[in-house]
Amino acid sequence: MQILITMVGPVTLVGLAVALFWRLWRVRHERAVFLTAIDRHWTNWWAGLIGGVALALVVSGASVLLGLLLPPAVGLALSGLCVAGLLLSGLGFGTWSLGLAGLVVVASTRYLNVAALHAGGTGWSWRLAALIALLWLGNGLLLRFLNPPIDVPSVRGSRRGVQVATYARRQFYWVPLVLPVSGDWFNRLPYWPQLTVLDQRFALIGLPLVIGAALTTRKQLPGTALDSISRVYLIGGVAAALAAGIGWWHQDLGLGVQIALAVLALGLAVATRVAARRGAAYISATASGVRLVAVLPDTPAAKMGLEAGDIVLLANQVPVTTAAELYAALQAHPTYCRLKVQRLDGRIKLAETAIFAGAPHELGMVTFDPNPTPDAD
Repeated sequence: MQILITMVGPVTLVGLAVALFWRLWRVRHERAVFLTAIDRHWTNWWAGLIGGVALALVVSGASVLLGLLLPPAVGLALSGLCVAGLLLSGLGFGTWSLGLAGLVVVASTRYLNVAALHAGGTGWSWRLAALIALLWLGNGLLLRFLNPPIDVPSVRGSRRGVQVATYARRQFYWVPLVLPVSGDWFNRLPYWPQLTVLDQRFALIGLPLVIGAALTTRKQLPGTALDSISRVYLIGGVAAALAAGIGWWHQDLGLGVQIALAVLALGLAVATRVAARRGAAYISATASGVRLVAVLPDTPAAKMGLEAGDIVLLANQVPVTTAAELYAALQAHPTYCRLKVQRLDGRIKLAETAIFAGAPHELGMVTFDPNPTPDAD
């Protein structure tokens, strides 16, 4: 029961509030700009809950089996970095910041006269590095395999007066860890259960964390950037594991391990930013066809495999350059839709589907002009 109580802490409450805020903001933003909420599903919430809990089971089990005993100050530092990252998630969010926890604890031990923030040496450094390695590896796997493509498009004008689309994705995973904590801090709490294994006395506490990624892309879709970011976290996790191994072998190098972990964290921050800024060209309105800003899920357009960034060149064999021309071409043949589409990478795709008579706007294509004809929804 005590462990469950610790799960409802600042990280969980702030994480829930931030996730709900971005959910509400996304729906209101899309309705204001595109006259409809592009994706009303809660898929990313389910992914964040299921993926986070699954990772927590693995990391918690590994932490107990490997004896990753950490002082309470480390848990406080991890929680503080998590809360700070969530509150600043409008600027971006990344699990890389957890790698700074060790230096935060070392600095607080040296300069702050607060008993709860004192860790007592750096013998725990390799254990923290091992925990961070597990979290970074898990973050990389979740971003690659359990990351629903719910992107939030925005439209802005470029210096040349051309409309340009940008895309934001925020995927959070709630990771309710159960970790062994060393030291005599919990001896002051007689109601807190404690364990003894091989003459090592420790307590189990709940340490909820939030990992994931939040980014904005301008020259590519977020999914492409996140493929690169997931690889970066996997590499960072392996590097952190090597640092943990060195720290375990030479436990007098505790401070060096934390410095190395902080350098890795900053390297991950730079690499994720570079990955988000890559791309060949802006996703902008074009005179060669009709650019799709987004595709509504569970619609004929989605079933045809259309994606944000596609350019519709032909509709029912008719060249189109504006949204009005596109819907006029579809209205001319109201029972079917044949499209010639150019993908972001330049490939040509042919797509076809049946449509309801008199309802070409129900295909689910969102363009730069959300209301191309007077009778559009």
